[in-house]
Amino acid sequence: MEKVSPMKMSPMPIQQKLAVLWQYIMAHSRNMILSLILLYALAGMLNTSSLWSAMAGLLLGIVYLVLLWSAKWLLHSGKRTIAVIGIWMLTAFYWIAFDAGELVFALLCYLIAYIVLRLPILVSVLLTLTIITADAAILHMQHVYSSDIIAYSVMHAGIYILFWGTRIKREAAETSKRHYEQLREVHAELEDAHLELQETHRELESATNRLLHFAVLEERSRISHDLHDSIGHGLTSVIVQLQALPYMMKMDAVEAETALRTVLEVARGCLQEVRFVVHQMSIDKTGLGLIALRSLVKQVQEQVEFHISFSVNGRTGKWESTISELLYRILQEALTNVIRHAQASRVDITVSDHTGKLTMIVTDNGGWTGADQNYSGFGLSGIKARCERAGGSLKILTAEPHGMKLVIQVPMALGKTEMKGEEE
Repeated sequence: MEKVSPMKMSPMPIQQKLAVLWQYIMAHSRNMILSLILLYALAGMLNTSSLWSAMAGLLLGIVYLVLLWSAKWLLHSGKRTIAVIGIWMLTAFYWIAFDAGELVFALLCYLIAYIVLRLPILVSVLLTLTIITADAAILHMQHVYSSDIIAYSVMHAGIYILFWGTRIKREAAETSKRHYEQLREVHAELEDAHLELQETHRELESATNRLLHFAVLEERSRISHDLHDSIGHGLTSVIVQLQALPYMMKMDAVEAETALRTVLEVARGCLQEVRFVVHQMSIDKTGLGLIALRSLVKQVQEQVEFHISFSVNGRTGKWESTISELLYRILQEALTNVIRHAQASRVDITVSDHTGKLTMIVTDNGGWTGADQNYSGFGLSGIKARCERAGGSLKILTAEPHGMKLVIQVPMALGKTEMKGEEE
């Protein structure tokens, strides 16, 4: 195994440390700038003050720095308010004891800015007014001119207003960021819900296909029972009469001839029944188509009180599996629409194949008269969308004397685009 040189591995930790340091600087840039301003003011005071004044001012400056960098310790607004009041009292004592007006002015501007940015709005207003009033009283005790007192108070009020605007911008930015995060979360939830809906849609598609195949199996089972009941009974009758024919020929030739004609008629009927069943079972290669539609009609008929008739006009060609599935879903939605909205007592369904187009007509005798042309409440949007994706059409007509007539036309061969759109 090739050994990695330590010189090649060292840049990565250094880059990570620099990245962490840069993130820390950006996150605390505001506190750093305020700290530099405070240190600059303290440095100017040390050059012009006495030793005791400089030491007291340095200690007071450290207290201000602790207040600035202790945001995590003073999370409760009540603790912050008490800390601000205590620091102002220390500042006033330092002001009166050492007569350090310039430094105190800078420190109070610093304190007012902190009050605006870190305390609740009402508390910040009341506390700032209290500090300005108390400062004016101290200035008056020091026999400062009224104009200077007013200017001093106005400048502190201006500092409050200036940082008030900064606070408004900061809160607006935080609110915008919070809303953005909420929108991101909602968007993520919507994406998850969309994915779940897509998965549910695929499961429904799969269930529909299984239902179609079950319908075919059920219909074939019914056909097998019909074969057993009708053709089996007919062939049994033929066998019995053929066995009795020799005795009948000896006893009565006329009766034997009549029995022979009866046997021939029964045999022809059985042959016709077999041909019909074979034709129905070979409608298409997939086993879907008319068999599935008949099975759907039978299932719905067992659940509703109105009568449903199903008929095929002429002969239909072989259907693709996509055509069978499409018509099955359309008929399913159409019958659901009748159950929910039509209040009908009869539904007629006809299927025909003309010039490469498959037509299915669903007519009910419900209460619809065509006066309301708004179809959104009749559950027809899904049928229309399926027809259009398949390159077909849906016509909504009025049945006579009342009721709704749906004329669905789809091409016999769906292209790849239509098939893909139907699957989606």
